Amino acid sequence: MARRKLGEMLVEAGVLTDAALRSALAEQRKWGGNLGKMVVEMKLCTEDQLVDVLSKQLIMDKVDLDGRDIPYEVLELVPPELAIQYQLIPFAQPMKFLDIAMSDPMNLGIIDELRIRTQLNIRGFLAGPKMIERAIAKHYGRGVGVTQRVPRMHAADMPRTRSGSFSPMQVADVSRISGQVPRITGEIPRIHEGADTDVSRGAELAALQMRVSQLEANVARDEEVLRKLLALFVEKGIASRDEIMERIK
Repeated sequence: MARRKLGEMLVEAGVLTDAALRSALAEQRKWGGNLGKMVVEMKLCTEDQLVDVLSKQLIMDKVDLDGRDIPYEVLELVPPELAIQYQLIPFAQPMKFLDIAMSDPMNLGIIDELRIRTQLNIRGFLAGPKMIERAIAKHYGRGVGVTQRVPRMHAADMPRTRSGSFSPMQVADVSRISGQVPRITGEIPRIHEGADTDVSRGAELAALQMRVSQLEANVARDEEVLRKLLALFVEKGIASRDEIMERIK
């Protein structure tokens, strides 16, 4: 039996109209990412509506991540880059199980990957895309397991590694001192506990990082398609290579 698509579920539940679904699918093709997050960002439905429909259709439990304190030993089972890419976060490890909150429960491939990576039985739970973004920013962004405010330090006072260089997290702290926003890389800058504005900025950076990765993947795919198409034109004699190069100058 074929798996049901999220769009079909939302239309059948009366959350989306056919026209709204077509609009969301067009934006998804343009920007990438999963459909659930797209319909929430486009304000076609609320996050609660999305999660409720998935929970009922897939008979899957929901989890509320806001206010939950996730242990460090659980978070370190899933690298932050994987959490950001697939919009998921581990939140508990009872016995031989690992409980994962995810906004796209129909991505069975990542479930298999996590099972192999952790050697644990994976149990999926539903959470909204924005809630997961907040949890990623809170726990992966500020340094997990930190229960007290970390004092800010000037570069001259900061301990260095044996090679004399600063760690990535130290560079992020110096950037905040100087008023500069750190460049988006594989790590999200740490955010001090208790600073709501920093948590919000961390969530925005996490979302931006994922969107940049999606755009880079889309550009690379489009370039490959265009290259093959132009090669076909030359092969079929439709246009010469010189003619093509002249037109795209």
